[in-house]
Amino acid sequence: MSNNTSCYHCGLPAEKDSPYKATVLGQPRVLCCLGCQSVAEAIVENGLENYYQFRTEPAAKGESEILETLDKLAVYDDPALQEDFVYQEGKHNQIQLTVEGITCAACGWLIEKQLARVQGISQVAVNVAERRAMVTWEPDKIALSGILKALKRIGYKALPFQPDQHEASYLTEQKQFLKKVGLAGLMTMQVMMLMTGLYFDLFGSIEAETRQYFYWVALVLTTPVVLYSGSTFYLGAIKAISARTVNMDVPVTIAIFGTYIAGLKATLLQTGEVYFESICMFIFLLLLSRYLEHRSRHQATQISANMMQYIPVTAHRLEPNGQLSDCLAKHLQTGDTVIVKSGETIPVDGDILEGVSAIDESMLTGEFEPVTKQAGHTVYGGTVNQQSTLTIKVKQPLKHALVNQIIRLQSSAMAKKPKVAQMADTFSSYFVSAVLVISAATFAFWYWQGNEDAFWIAIAVLVATCPCALGLATPSALTCAMARLNKQGVLLKRADALEQLTTIDTIALDKTGTLTAGQFSIQQVHV
Repeated sequence: MSNNTSCYHCGLPAEKDSPYKATVLGQPRVLCCLGCQSVAEAIVENGLENYYQFRTEPAAKGESEILETLDKLAVYDDPALQEDFVYQEGKHNQIQLTVEGITCAACGWLIEKQLARVQGISQVAVNVAERRAMVTWEPDKIALSGILKALKRIGYKALPFQPDQHEASYLTEQKQFLKKVGLAGLMTMQVMMLMTGLYFDLFGSIEAETRQYFYWVALVLTTPVVLYSGSTFYLGAIKAISARTVNMDVPVTIAIFGTYIAGLKATLLQTGEVYFESICMFIFLLLLSRYLEHRSRHQATQISANMMQYIPVTAHRLEPNGQLSDCLAKHLQTGDTVIVKSGETIPVDGDILEGVSAIDESMLTGEFEPVTKQAGHTVYGGTVNQQSTLTIKVKQPLKHALVNQIIRLQSSAMAKKPKVAQMADTFSSYFVSAVLVISAATFAFWYWQGNEDAFWIAIAVLVATCPCALGLATPSALTCAMARLNKQGVLLKRADALEQLTTIDTIALDKTGTLTAGQFSIQQVHV
């Protein structure tokens, strides 16, 4: 007796005891692979089960790329691999992820909303400026690969944060932005010149054939701008709609495609008006603002990441046989012995076994006067040994060093949104919904009144009320403010502290080192 059956999704052979199953239309269904299982679950979760009732033939087999991607993500469940980037917070685990595809504040809101619904995830904080997400979860309820899969399903690729890979991801996105902005700018100039010729035709002196020729050329030049340069907005809109919500890209997408299709129809039927130059200009200006905002945020986060310079890279480890070997500081384990020579940075937190020296701890305390330390005293990674050689026993790995805890504290502060940012995100989502409703009502009213321009009036409402600035202004202002404070040596523990600055009337400082630099210089010379 055969042990095979057909896959409920694609119809290909599948084993009856296949581990890939999904509940569809109230009954368990056998599926042939993880790809078909992922697609079937997505169809059910989005309320589209009727597809299986009314389809006329089996669906195409689940993409093999989905299976390969999910298999690759499972690698991150290896405890040895997680040792480098997963932190234990009691019964919870915490990780910082680099998320590709984040374009604006709406993306951060969408990711937080979707991940918060996943069982086992306790807290999600997305830092739109740095394109990072801080996720806290219960490892006994969900694996790290499950979190990465949840992000993949809503259209975002996420990997554990690593500075070099994060920078490479930024450079890739920047190149894509430049290509799209460059194409939009070049075509906008060409289309504008063609349309300018028609604008000067005030007395109808241009022949109909010439006018139609200009329209066709403008259509050809506008098409790559709409399909390629504007894809940034369409992808954002698709992600939002697939998650059953709306963001700022939705009205932008409707306005662009509405105007383009109307212009295409007018060109083919040789009747009506076209606004190809408006489409190109609209896409170009929106893309340019997104690119400038993308670049300014990266510059701000580079300033905020200046604590990274204090993390040492290498260390001199003393082997059991008495020999010295150079190793990466992140490979040091509790109990290892390291030698720190004069002028070198102490690689990790530890206790002094031998030696007496002066330690510059200004990067931690603000006090530039060196602190004398000897055997039995604790020293911290990132501080500088100024005088003599020290033998140090490692107290804890670099991942848990004090300097890394400060950097995590800083990242957490920038990820947590103050009330004003939360208010802006909430208001912008309601505002987008209101814009869509008002635009539809505007079209219905003027169409009922018999106005021939009812469609163009509705499009004008969508374009004029484009709420991008509403959602981008607050996160950008917060990011730049925190980066500027960081550059001045002020580290914020909580982002909402900025909101409370206006109510402060007294500031207490515990020591002079908080205000002074301790860097002496010659002011006057008397001979």
